[in-house]
This record gives sequence, structure tokens and C-alpha cells, in this order.
Amino acid sequence: MNLDKFQRAWKADASELKVTFDGELLSQQVQQSHDQFRTMIFWRDVREVGVSLLMIPIWLAMGIGMSLPWSWWLTVPVLLWIAGFMLIDRKLHPKAASDPGQPLLFYAKESLTQVEHQIWLLRNIFWWYLLPFTISLMAFFINVAWNTTGTWWGCILVTTPFGVFLFYLYRKIYRLNQKAVDEQLQPRQEHLQRIVASLESEDASDGGEVDDLVELVSSLVVNEQTPGDIPGGQDWGSWSENWNRIVPSWWMAAMILVPTLVGGYCGYRFSFSQAGPVFFQSVVAAVIPFEIMFFGRWYLISKRSNEKPPTDSVAKQIGAPAILVLILIFVISTLAVAAVFSFVGHARSGGSSDTESVVV
Repeated sequence: MNLDKFQRAWKADASELKVTFDGELLSQQVQQSHDQFRTMIFWRDVREVGVSLLMIPIWLAMGIGMSLPWSWWLTVPVLLWIAGFMLIDRKLHPKAASDPGQPLLFYAKESLTQVEHQIWLLRNIFWWYLLPFTISLMAFFINVAWNTTGTWWGCILVTTPFGVFLFYLYRKIYRLNQKAVDEQLQPRQEHLQRIVASLESEDASDGGEVDDLVELVSSLVVNEQTPGDIPGGQDWGSWSENWNRIVPSWWMAAMILVPTLVGGYCGYRFSFSQAGPVFFQSVVAAVIPFEIMFFGRWYLISKRSNEKPPTDSVAKQIGAPAILVLILIFVISTLAVAAVFSFVGHARSGGSSDTESVVV
């Protein structure tokens, strides 16, 4: 037999070889990945529904105890809507645990269906989650501002700081969810789509196809075990690293803190009676420079990260300057809520005084 005949004979024998793989083991790996993803989604839904239902009695108590205007009550149906939406969504798209012993293709298709649904939820989070809250909260701010000032320019002046804060907060929430889709859910979807396509292909028994299939399943399990793989969220390390980039030093913390304190002092020192209580004016005067400095810094960091991913090494534990700014955010948020209530109380007392003077 010459060399050409030998090569043809070898190729013919090789083409008859069948490559086998442990399908049961791969099925168990995909099932494990699917169950972990299902558990993660379950606890996210529990958190969202639980917080919404817990906020309802708190909202009712605050509205009744402080005699807040009618616009305050618009958030109650929003909270009911969020809780109801999540419960109905789970009812229409059950996420029950898969029975063991099913073929690999079954687990892959089931997991792919759930991932595609989660992508749809997060892509449309503005419509079913952020927009209802935006409408109810802005209606409350506008109503309080109008009752207090009685003029359009006063209403705009009072409402703008709260509107800007709400805009940046919800904008960040929306971007975090879209980032989770792009970096976590879509890669998982692509892996599952390729697994399903490989299993449904007639060439799935070829050596190359088997190697690709094993590699896809392995990468799927590795991605699933990555810490912080939560739709719409980030792990603690990534979160603290981002905060350390925003406030990397005491100098940057001072750049945010000093204008905030100066603004609060100016609001207290140069207050005027037509704009409401002095406390309210001080808080508003502090919130405006804080928003400009903090969210301006946040925007610059986000823009740089989008243009060029950061390559510098940042400490995973949040630093003292960043902690100071976090405390400042908590204090300002608390004072802002108290200032709104002070604003409402001043408006009501002013209206009562006017009524008494007319009767006299």
C-alpha cells in the first residue's frame, strides 16, 4: 500500500469514530447553574416585595401623623403596584426547581427562558419601576411647593433641587441595571443559546462540537459562581472600589463637604421670609452645592470609565474619605425629609393664620 492509499484509509477509519462525553455530568452542571440563578432571582423578588409591603404602613403612619397633603398618598398605590407586579410576574413565569434526571437540552432551554425574561424585566425597569415612583414623588414635591409659595417661580425654585436629586438617583439605578444586563445576563444568554444550538445540531457528536459544548458548560458554571452576580447590583468589592474612585482622598472629600457647609450657612444667614422656614432654606442651600459637586464628580468618573476602563489598582475596602461622604449623604437625605415636613407645617400654619385674621 502506497502512502496516498494509506492516508485515505486512515481518514476513512477516523471519520467512523464517535466522540462520547458524560452527558449526565454536564446536565448536573447546567442544572446546578440554573438552580443558583433561580435562587438569586427568588431572593431579589422577596427583597423587592418585602420592602414595598413594609413601606406601606410606614407611609400611612407618616401621612396621618403629619397631616400631609393628598399627593403624599400617591406613593401608596405605587408600592402596591411594585409588590403586585413582582408577585404576578412570578405567577406567570414560575421559577420552580427543575426535577433531576432531565436531559441537558431541557435544563439549557429552561435556563435560557428565565434569563431572557430577566433581561426583558431589567431593560424595561424604567416603565414598571422607576416611572411610577417618579410621578408620585414629583407630584408631592410640586404640590408642597405650590401650597407654600403660591407662585410658579417659587414652585420651580423649591422643586428643582429635589427633582435633580431624584433624576440622578434614578438615572444611576437605571444604568446599574443596564450594566448588569450587558455584563452578566447577556453573556449568560449567549452561552445558553450556543449550548442549545450545539445540542440541537446534527454534528453534536463531532469532536470539535463536543469540546465546544464542554467549554461552554464549564464557563457557564464559572460565571455563575462569580461573587456579586446579582441583576441590578454589584458585589461589595466593586461597589467600594467605585466609591474610592469618586472620593479617593481627603482633598476630594473637602471639595464636596466645604461647599455644602458654606451653602447651608448662607441659607441660614441670608434667609428671607417669603421662602419658608429658615431650616428649610438652609437645607435647600446646602443640597444644591452638594448635588453639583458630588454628582459632577460622579459624572466625570462614569464618563472616564465608559471611555477607558480604569487600570489603576483601587483598594477593595472603602476608605475614610469615601465613608465621610457616605455619612454626609445620609445626613443630607434625613435633613431633606425633615425640611419638607417643616415646609408643609409652615404652609399649613400660615394658611391657618390667614384664615383667623380674616375672621377677626
